[in-house]
Amino acid sequence: MLTCSLIATIVSGTASVELLGSPCRAHNVLGGCAVLDPVSGREVFVVTDMNEVTGAELIFIDPDADTGMSYRAPAGSSAGSWCVLEVPDGRLVVATYYGGAFLVFDLRKREFVKVALFPGESYIWNLALGSDGRVYGGTYPGGKLGALDLETYQVEDCGAPAPPDMYLRNVSALPDGRIICSFGMDEPKTLVYDPASKAFADPPPGLEGGSAGVTWNGLFIAGSRVLDGHTLQPVDAPFPVPPADAGGLAVSTDLSTATDLYLLQGSAAFRYRAGDSELTRVGTFDLRGGRYLAAFADGTVLGIRGQDYFAVRPGDADLSLRPVPVEPGPRPTHFLELDLDGKLWGGPPFGQTLFSLDTRTGEIVNTRTICDAGGEVYDATFLDGKVYAAAYAGGDIVRYDPDAPWNQWEHENPLTIASVGPKGYIRPTGGIVVGPDRKLYSGWMARYGTYGGCVAITDPDTGATELIENPLGEQAVEGVAVDGRAIYIGTSLGANGLRNKTGESARFGMIDRATREVLFREEFDGASSVRQVKLDATTGRVLLVVDGALRAFDPEARQFVIGFADGAPAVGSSVAVPGTGVAYYGNASRLIAVDVAKGTHRVDAELPAGISCVAAGRDGVFVSCGTDVYRVTEGARD
Repeated sequence: MLTCSLIATIVSGTASVELLGSPCRAHNVLGGCAVLDPVSGREVFVVTDMNEVTGAELIFIDPDADTGMSYRAPAGSSAGSWCVLEVPDGRLVVATYYGGAFLVFDLRKREFVKVALFPGESYIWNLALGSDGRVYGGTYPGGKLGALDLETYQVEDCGAPAPPDMYLRNVSALPDGRIICSFGMDEPKTLVYDPASKAFADPPPGLEGGSAGVTWNGLFIAGSRVLDGHTLQPVDAPFPVPPADAGGLAVSTDLSTATDLYLLQGSAAFRYRAGDSELTRVGTFDLRGGRYLAAFADGTVLGIRGQDYFAVRPGDADLSLRPVPVEPGPRPTHFLELDLDGKLWGGPPFGQTLFSLDTRTGEIVNTRTICDAGGEVYDATFLDGKVYAAAYAGGDIVRYDPDAPWNQWEHENPLTIASVGPKGYIRPTGGIVVGPDRKLYSGWMARYGTYGGCVAITDPDTGATELIENPLGEQAVEGVAVDGRAIYIGTSLGANGLRNKTGESARFGMIDRATREVLFREEFDGASSVRQVKLDATTGRVLLVVDGALRAFDPEARQFVIGFADGAPAVGSSVAVPGTGVAYYGNASRLIAVDVAKGTHRVDAELPAGISCVAAGRDGVFVSCGTDVYRVTEGARD
């Protein structure tokens, strides 16, 4: 818990601007490995942490001392990482996003010594060491394979052999050093790359459907499949197989090493070493969204669950979560909403946490992980003193009572009251609002590899949820507003893992709440998105943003307001409509105010940096600029 001081006040035109601080703090750890530290001679748990502003970090955790040290990547090189791989000569290679780079870290010098960019690529996902001694990684959005030379640090583009797939999500090294590559999402395909011939080929039978696996004791093991390392033909498992009634068996690609094979079955983890007569049970723990990431030589397994890490030693009966022992840096906020008590709520892009900032006292609270699924909160709304959050990637709607004791581990508070993920919708691009019937209305984008969206209507007490699927066609829902008569929605051509949909344009619709009949529908020729659909309680008008242009819809006349906000700057942030007849949004560093009845606009204030999110209430207008949050209060107007 922090308290921020109002440390800066500037006058901008007729408004005053107060800096409230950088309230959003959260880790987003996605990769890790066990490393024998050449400096101390001890094994350490090394994880990758994300920060969009201060840059990706390597965090070295000593679980015995429960201490950590952080090493930031060079400025501007990356925001985060899904994978870190130990390579010869005391080095680590880190695969990064959004910079699309291979970073090289020297363990003895304790510093990053090279940034090797893969031009044109945003993500490098995971890494594998090939037979030629180079490190291979797959990319997005090009769906390419890249190779890092560990002597020259040059990156070779090995090509994109599986168009139109934009993802090369997994690479694995076969025993002979060839690289198995798994492509998706349009037309999933598996290919084998030979570093000697620099050519791709079809995989052997048994590996067509996916290839993330490990080389162990001369074998290649992927999922539950065991293949001979030379012929790549199926062979009998050389280790005891636990009874199938406990679920499917799969190799752990994160825990397994050249000597120790780790197998997962349900909530159980097993270790096997060549020559053992039986599997050694590491533990039977429901990680509840956590991930095993590394194993020490003594059999200790380590992992991450949200803002916490764990180290399970041989014989441990319990899973003990401990906060990652490094203070997270400030993060941008993914959304801003203001509750009736004057608390400002937000959360980071990735991290699955919330923060609150009491705009009257300055008190800041950052939560731990609010649900079991990874991802982030897209939006929140408020009812009866509780926070209701819509979260990617599980398609979860989460209820959080900030006045009750925290017990997310036991699924008490916060509590996931509904999930639309199992129905095929995972990203809440349309946000979440409370309707006049006290139900929760949220808008969603379909799962990876699928076009479409839905509106979910959830009872906050029971969690019972009704879906209105593809209400305006197979397009993602990008905005939702509700009044006593209708649901108003906007859509986009975007999709998870796919290019924007072609042959269509984004749409706006008005749907009867009682019958679900579409009362009004408009397709905006050439537009890719209709988002930020907001209801102004004073005028009854519905505001929406069409490819950056603010528009107003009159539900009574069932038509758009001609000339509304003509000449207004493009919308570059979220839109706040507090119900006072004035709407607010950001355009670069300018805060724009629009009179909803008249359709006129003015510049309310100039902020020190670009505005990303806006919220408004009786205590002012609140904007986020990078990691900073400001309060704008109006002065007297002529």
